[in-house]
Amino acid sequence: MAKKVVKVGFIGCGGIAGYHFGHFADQKIPEAQITAVCDLVDERAAAAAERFSARPYKDYKEMLSKEKLDAVYVCVEPCAHNGMELLAIEKGCHLFVEKPVCLDLKYARKVEAALKSKKRIHAAGFQDRYLDFVPMMKNWVASQKVGFFNAWWVGGMPGVWWWRRRDTSGGQAVEQTIHIFDMCRHLFGEVVEVQAFGRRGVIDDVENYDTEDASAVNLKFANGIIGTVYSGCFVRGPGSKSGIEVYTLDGHLDYVERVSVTITEKNRTISAKTGNDYGLEEDMAFIDAILENDQSLIISSYSEAVKSLEVTLAANESMDNGGKVVKLSGK
Repeated sequence: MAKKVVKVGFIGCGGIAGYHFGHFADQKIPEAQITAVCDLVDERAAAAAERFSARPYKDYKEMLSKEKLDAVYVCVEPCAHNGMELLAIEKGCHLFVEKPVCLDLKYARKVEAALKSKKRIHAAGFQDRYLDFVPMMKNWVASQKVGFFNAWWVGGMPGVWWWRRRDTSGGQAVEQTIHIFDMCRHLFGEVVEVQAFGRRGVIDDVENYDTEDASAVNLKFANGIIGTVYSGCFVRGPGSKSGIEVYTLDGHLDYVERVSVTITEKNRTISAKTGNDYGLEEDMAFIDAILENDQSLIISSYSEAVKSLEVTLAANESMDNGGKVVKLSGK
């Protein structure tokens, strides 16, 4: 009997879709085939279609109507989630949504409810959870008495048009540093309080730019752990930094995002560098989960992404209201 091949469609063929395309190219995931692609930019859809011998579309509704797909990747701008997830679910498709899954928490929860109701496999684009040393890092943190942590995503401003505006990107905390917030949740559990302050005025020479140049977000977790996550998109010289430092009763953990982890204790030092293609493993897990009908194979589910979105949107709410403390359920 021939093995089942998962037929995959893409809504959005821009930069992050290209990241996933690389994992599906050259039979790296032989159990999956991209058969349809959609993008508002004709040239991008045509190029992706040619690469995978797929059919190009400009309208995702037409693609989902005409194609019989097993799975759909949604790789659009944060502001562009306008119903494609719900239609894909209704058409019987399993769903992978790039982060942030949208900018509207009510919409995200509606999609989450539909996924669960229709029993679709779901994943979101937090590839850092698939780093090979993350289980070791998570286990070490669980064995420690954590005092606090500091975390960062500090660098330059991405050049895509939609990133520089809060209404289209959500701002840096929501669109970019959400990777760090998600890893903090993965390590420490659920957040119960958020307080944030933003800074503008460092960047004054970019047209149509209105988001924060920098922010500091204080988090309190259900287990009592506290920490601060810093974001900055203003750096044009040295000083870029991304990762998490954890301070405990008996040691210290330094995670350099997507690069390495170093754990220092009184009598030993443990270090590891990234040794796997974590992005490929993320996509392989999604396809394997579909084939096995086993949601537990997904480390970064849509439901997890909704929780991380809630934290970052709470940070925006706090920033916009003078540092008001925003309480979350912690569930």
